Amino acid sequence: MISIEPTMMLLLGVIVIALPLTGALFAFTPYLMPKRECFAVTVPDAAQADPYLRRLKRAFTAKVLGLTAALTLLSALSLAFASPQAFLAVLCPALLVLMVAGYALMLRSRAKVRTYKRERGWKAAGEQMTALVADESFPKPLSLWWCLLYVPVILLTLAIGLAGYGAMPERIPMQVSLDGAVTRWADKSPGVVAFPVIFAMFMAACFTLGQWSILRSKKGSDPTCPAASTWAYGMFAHAQSILILGMGLLASLIGPLMQLAFVGVLTLAQTLVPLVAIVAIILVTTLAVSVVYGQNGSRLIARMEASDVMARDDDRFWKLGILYVNRGDASLFLPERFGIGWTINWGRPAAWALTAGFVLVTAAFVAATLLLT
Repeated sequence: MISIEPTMMLLLGVIVIALPLTGALFAFTPYLMPKRECFAVTVPDAAQADPYLRRLKRAFTAKVLGLTAALTLLSALSLAFASPQAFLAVLCPALLVLMVAGYALMLRSRAKVRTYKRERGWKAAGEQMTALVADESFPKPLSLWWCLLYVPVILLTLAIGLAGYGAMPERIPMQVSLDGAVTRWADKSPGVVAFPVIFAMFMAACFTLGQWSILRSKKGSDPTCPAASTWAYGMFAHAQSILILGMGLLASLIGPLMQLAFVGVLTLAQTLVPLVAIVAIILVTTLAVSVVYGQNGSRLIARMEASDVMARDDDRFWKLGILYVNRGDASLFLPERFGIGWTINWGRPAAWALTAGFVLVTAAFVAATLLLT
């Protein structure tokens, strides 16, 4: 068995756990979607009790769970009996294989549901729209004002760097191996101090964008039960906005941790303990919120009577089950069709401009990282 420094073992343990958690969420996604959707296909609510569709869901879940178990076992064995490099060489492709194979299974199930839908003659009677105006009693996402909580974290990161710069060693450890040995160093410079600040700012910007997209999104309501579905979506959006804010604050705290390591208060190995806690909290809370609420709050109204009427059918706008392209829809963001969260309307020019801007900002962050460290 290989010998790995204890704090590194903690981090690797969390990484290994991430694979089964991701696979479990993917496997049970069909059960977390609204009743009117089955593998990204619009169906009547009552069709969720259809034996054929239920068999498709069970088969998908069993296959994804089986694949997840096999990949997790392979990763765990490489961690226990091979080299750390072999472990990382196995884990990264394993996550990719899980995502690609899971998506391929979803597309196959989607094709079967579409064929079954045509055979059963399920068609929308019209294009009903929800006209309910939610009052102040309905839950809502957090406002963007809450994102000001990132400012103290950024200022704290800057303050640690400025206060500790004089005592900072001339050579700063930047990377450690799995046995705790430093493998990369950087010379003391203002740029090294600036990097954790830029990292915290970048995390704040990314998660603020996520918060803004929830506020700007089309509401995931159902015309057949507008009041209940609007309330459930409000609960879902409120919970997700709290989750995103919490995840963003935890991620931005990596900035102060890096700064403490750079100024010599902590070693890089010691910073891994809180980092492990951050990763574990994010993984567990994301899974918990997804299971409790379901997409659009579908789990909150799961016991309501199912209708055999399709209020609307917008399958034609969903490409490959996950890409929404509708030039006639003014909404820039909307709930995912297969998965938990939101996606973008690729039929809007603003979507492409926003994506290009995000890519440029990310590229600038990567360039700054290379130049400063």
